[in-house]
Amino acid sequence: MIGEILRENRALFDHGPLSSQLRPYQIQTLLDIAACGTAACGLHVQRCDHCGDERIVANTCSNRSCPHCQSGERKAWVEAREGELLPCGYFHVVITLPDELRQLAKAFPLVVLSALMQAAPDAVHCLAGDPQHLGAEVGSAGVLHTWTRDLRWHPHIHLIVTGGGWQEDRQQWVDATPQGSTKRPFLLPVALLRAAFQGRLMRRLLQAFERGEFHRGEDWKAFPMLASKATFRGTLSALREKAWCIRIEPPFGSPQVLLRYLGRYVNRVALAPQRIVGWNKDAGTVTITWTANDDARTTSTLTLPIADFILRFAQHILPPQFRRIRFRGLWSTRHRQTKLARVRSILQQLRPQVLAPTDGVASADGTTSASPPARPDPRACPVCGIGSYRRIPGGARPHRAERHRRLRALTDGGGIVERVGGTQPA
Repeated sequence: MIGEILRENRALFDHGPLSSQLRPYQIQTLLDIAACGTAACGLHVQRCDHCGDERIVANTCSNRSCPHCQSGERKAWVEAREGELLPCGYFHVVITLPDELRQLAKAFPLVVLSALMQAAPDAVHCLAGDPQHLGAEVGSAGVLHTWTRDLRWHPHIHLIVTGGGWQEDRQQWVDATPQGSTKRPFLLPVALLRAAFQGRLMRRLLQAFERGEFHRGEDWKAFPMLASKATFRGTLSALREKAWCIRIEPPFGSPQVLLRYLGRYVNRVALAPQRIVGWNKDAGTVTITWTANDDARTTSTLTLPIADFILRFAQHILPPQFRRIRFRGLWSTRHRQTKLARVRSILQQLRPQVLAPTDGVASADGTTSASPPARPDPRACPVCGIGSYRRIPGGARPHRAERHRRLRALTDGGGIVERVGGTQPA
């Protein structure tokens, strides 16, 4: 649905009235999504390995912001992380950029959002390593989201943190200590984490100012706070007096439950296709569904003019150099084959039942429900009902410029460009 909306309204953002409000990489991404699953992305042939039936299948765009391409990526990510799970609890930490810095982040995403993605895990790992708290090295996975459910700009980071850490000098694992009357595991004091995060974020933003990263181009003129370093420092210092939104959720359920819960956040784009419930071509509007944070059971609808819908969706397309998912500590790349593997082996001997397979689907409260029926295999052959389609070499996806040229040729012709059924990655 999103691709179809973009194809039908390509003139709005491709050298059209919206192009002045979008960055070049955002326009390129919108064109990728519009071409996804159509002849513009190229076609290839698949053959059943049992009966030999052949079918023509369109290539996908494989853009990380494409809602049609990311469900498979999410599943692969969760499966990869299952092999790295430690038999312990996991905290869910959410750190939100304050209101006063959000428009700055939209104008300078590489600068501000990179500072956010560095400062948040830095604060967690530094405090967790302090002997006054956990005194051990934890593992964390950070995922950046920039949206609310109604597609407004709202940068925040989700951090999954191990409920314990590894003491290298003693070669032992330390669990997070239960505290309070409920004896729930405790990671860090929120007030202390807030102060540590604020200091680190401010320092990185000031360093970026000194390097001139805010003054490349003319965007900085729209922000009085960037007039001088003293002004910028004063603005940031004043922000420290306000209560920044930081939330630490204690572990719930098994490690697998939390991993599947995290899977909802990984490789996710601002809007899933199924949330589009109406598209009125005559009125030029798009209607989406969304749920309020405080009551997921209440579903609301939001109707937007098509131009506003495209702008809201496009603002969450990040620069191609930006990494939305980052690992630290025990989960960092340099530790996965060494320290993480050793810790996992030791803990598995002590807690073999914790990583036992679980059935059902994870929910936010840590409970599981019966697994939904398995989705039909898209590669299954409907002709013989036995074999599976296998790709025949050839039909590679053309390079981006060629895909966009084909898309323009198809849509400028006035014809309807349909997705080709059974699309598979190129």
